[in-house]
Amino acid sequence: MNPMVLLTQALPLVVFIIVDSLVTDVRISIFCAILFAAGQLIFTGRRTHRVDWFVLLDVGLIAALGGVSIAFQNDLFFKIKPAIIEGVTLVFMLALILAPSGFLTGYFGRMMQGKTLPPEALGRMKSLLGWMCVWVALHAGAVLYTAFFFSRRVWAFVSGPGFYLVFIPILVMLLLKIWRSRRGSGVPHI
Repeated sequence: MNPMVLLTQALPLVVFIIVDSLVTDVRISIFCAILFAAGQLIFTGRRTHRVDWFVLLDVGLIAALGGVSIAFQNDLFFKIKPAIIEGVTLVFMLALILAPSGFLTGYFGRMMQGKTLPPEALGRMKSLLGWMCVWVALHAGAVLYTAFFFSRRVWAFVSGPGFYLVFIPILVMLLLKIWRSRRGSGVPHI
């Protein structure tokens, strides 16, 4: 998944958190997040001249769950949205893990603008996707848990910056693996 897509998904949440810290009515915070997400979709569509279906799904979920939250005066519906989008992401990543090698080569070739992915990289790619699935599932569980049992502030931290913090162990593990492989192969250290 494109890191910019993840960043754009976090922006409506940031708007919600900022507005929520300024006003006492959660409906206003949710409404501002919905408006921001819709504006973001329009801006992205005009800039790229195409619709990003994942961003459209994200905006649709923000609007639908935000609307339900406002109608029932219960912010829980809005708060579970990050877990739902992560569930969709998990299904997508699992499909990539289970896909045949030829499909993956073509898929990543389109993403890499015509460059080909070496066959030996496919195993590593699937392994990385597997680790990402584990971490995304853990984060989705944490989002749901905090949505049901903690304050909005705790939920906002876990569902926003918490998503990126959860990848720190993966980054450390990858850097250690690269360092060990370079050290063992005699490649000069950077």
